[in-house]
Amino acid sequence: MHGCKHLIFNNQLTSFRRSFVSLSITLLFALSSSAQITVGLIARNPVSNVMISPTNGTYFITGNNNDTVYKFRSDDAVSFTALANNVVAKSVYGLNDTLASFKLLASGTNPSLKMRLESDKKEHIYFGSVGVTSKKEQLQLTNMVDIDRYVSMVVQAEVGYGAAEEYYKIQSIICRTYAMRNLERHVLDGYDVCDYEHCQVFSGLKQPTNEVVKATAATSGSVMVDPNNNLILSAFHANCGGQTANSENVWKESRTYLTSVEDTFCLGSRSATWSKSVPLSEFLSQIGFPIDKDGLNGKSFNMPDRKKYFVMGQDSLQTSQMRRFLRLRSAYFNLDVKENEVHIHGRGYGHGVGLCQQGAMKMAESGYTYSQILGYYYKGVSLVPLSALAPEK
Repeated sequence: MHGCKHLIFNNQLTSFRRSFVSLSITLLFALSSSAQITVGLIARNPVSNVMISPTNGTYFITGNNNDTVYKFRSDDAVSFTALANNVVAKSVYGLNDTLASFKLLASGTNPSLKMRLESDKKEHIYFGSVGVTSKKEQLQLTNMVDIDRYVSMVVQAEVGYGAAEEYYKIQSIICRTYAMRNLERHVLDGYDVCDYEHCQVFSGLKQPTNEVVKATAATSGSVMVDPNNNLILSAFHANCGGQTANSENVWKESRTYLTSVEDTFCLGSRSATWSKSVPLSEFLSQIGFPIDKDGLNGKSFNMPDRKKYFVMGQDSLQTSQMRRFLRLRSAYFNLDVKENEVHIHGRGYGHGVGLCQQGAMKMAESGYTYSQILGYYYKGVSLVPLSALAPEK
């Protein structure tokens, strides 16, 4: 494969800038030392009641002053209900306390617990310790979890089952880099990252398989940095349709490592092509062009390579905006106007920036290593251990 480069492994960074862009070095150092990350659970749709039961290990409940108020039994379950600014904790074994906050502290080997949210029958399983507070009669739940455990759960949620182990390594590094780069996103909320797409999906509904856990462990601590030793924006998407996009064609900022590359590996995948038809009047209404529709029949727009702008007559619109306005799978498409109908023939699925998941999966199946694949999609980046990003004492 032309242009595919090995990433450079640097065990020690001899010259490292002490300041990062969009990264708290203090938080990063604390995180690399403690190897834990705090995740805001059910952050999008908070609930007022949750039932929690241990599934492995031993759990103690502590109160406001870190005093132990309860120890879970093996067949136990505790209900937490939100009041205005307090939480009520109850169990069938006599617990009945109302406090401002509770912590469920884990001990033992591989401790885990399950949660059931209000009337929801689905069980969410989390590892490590959990915090419970209340705000405006809604519970605020946090999970203090080992970084690699967090990464493995995100990888399972993002990728699913059946991928090659080499690809799971790729997604592990992407997820870890993204999390480390965005530690300050929810600092005002009292946690590092949330559990939905705003940060990364961490639902607790899909538990990591042995293959995912093994791949995460094999890349433990590895993150990607640019030539200036800044953690990169590790963007990815489902399918690029044969060509990834320059970051500035989709977002505002140009990044040297997010430049367009040709990708033939994804072309045989299920999301490589798509089509959609839209009435011409609706098409013009959505894109806002002041054009007489009667003169458009027979017109076409071709995109042999990805373009930033869709141009019709004297008017233009960014293709990324076209995708959003018309709810298209991608911003990489051709279109034809026939009989007052716009026929759109597209390629790829997603924003197109960074790593193409289905292309990378095919490369992994074809024998390329995770470092080769990452180096192909993210130009000029290096893999470094997270510990190398700690500030000098």
